[in-house]
Amino acid sequence: MTNDTPNPGTDDAIITLEGEDGTSYNCQILDIIEFEGQEYGILLKLKGQGEEPAPESENDEEEESLVIMRLLQRDDQSIFRTIESDEEFEKVVAYVEELARAAAGAED
Repeated sequence: MTNDTPNPGTDDAIITLEGEDGTSYNCQILDIIEFEGQEYGILLKLKGQGEEPAPESENDEEEESLVIMRLLQRDDQSIFRTIESDEEFEKVVAYVEELARAAAGAED
C-alpha cells in the first residue's frame, strides 16, 4: 500500500491500494488529518473500481465507502496502513465524526 500521495481534494488524488487478499481498489483521497500526533487519510473507495472482479455473491452491492487509514512517511513515500487497534480506530472515527459535525454546523 505504498503510494506517492497527491493533493487531497483534487482530481489526481486517486490512488490504488492493495487489500490483504491481493485485490486492488481505487480510492480518492478526501482529506489528510492529524490526530494525537499521527496522520490519517480519509479515503473514498470508488465503486466498481477494483482491478480484479470479485466473485458474485448475494451481497453484490459494490458501493462507494469511506475508509480511514494510518498514513506513514518513509523516505519520499507515503504509506497507507490499516489501523490494527480497535481502540485507535474507534478514537479516530469519533474524531472524524466530530470534525464532520463541526463542518456541518459551520455551514448553517
